[in-house]
Amino acid sequence: MHIDYWCDLTSPWCYLGLRHLRQAVSTFAHADEVEITLHAFLLDPELVQSQAIPRRVHLIENLGLSLEEAQDLDARLITLGRAEGLALDLDHALIVPTSNAHRAIAAAADWDLELGETTGAHTYSVKLAEAIHRSHFEMGLDISDPDVLIGCAQDVGIEAQRIVLALASAEYASRVFSDFHIGAQMGIDLVPTYLIDRTFLVQDHQTVTGLGNVLNTAWAHSRKEL
Repeated sequence: MHIDYWCDLTSPWCYLGLRHLRQAVSTFAHADEVEITLHAFLLDPELVQSQAIPRRVHLIENLGLSLEEAQDLDARLITLGRAEGLALDLDHALIVPTSNAHRAIAAAADWDLELGETTGAHTYSVKLAEAIHRSHFEMGLDISDPDVLIGCAQDVGIEAQRIVLALASAEYASRVFSDFHIGAQMGIDLVPTYLIDRTFLVQDHQTVTGLGNVLNTAWAHSRKEL
């Protein structure tokens, strides 16, 4: 089974989505036959440098939410995160570009391929994506900063040099933007988005139970075709 997962690393829904996906796959009876491929989605593809404004101001001024709506949204996210053991600090989450972070994840995915360890919920690419989410949402770090990304990589056991080379590589930059444009051409305009076996498309926030049901349905469907 193959899962294509589109995410933006500054979306709290994607942080929750990745946590739920890892949990669902970890408890899936055929976890060792599930491949997860992470794809870049850029909520603001024109953002090229970090902005010194609070996230809540961004929600109000750029996304059109009222103060009450922004406060209610953050309160809901914090509650959902707490239920998953995530200590979301949305007051200190920065407005930053994510292309560098996606390059780092692509490098981690290449290492997974080199190692021949591409299945399950504990690949280096998946672990790195979660570490980057954690740095952004729980530690208030700038995940466009190479030093932060290198630190995230080292935390999950990836050599710093792999990330250094990826961030300096035009090829990795091209891969990230190609990934984003392919998703846009497919009509993906909401993250997280899950495409399972290139057949079942699931968008937006899903519970662990919901994702587990999708995995079981997709598995039964693929076995029926065989």
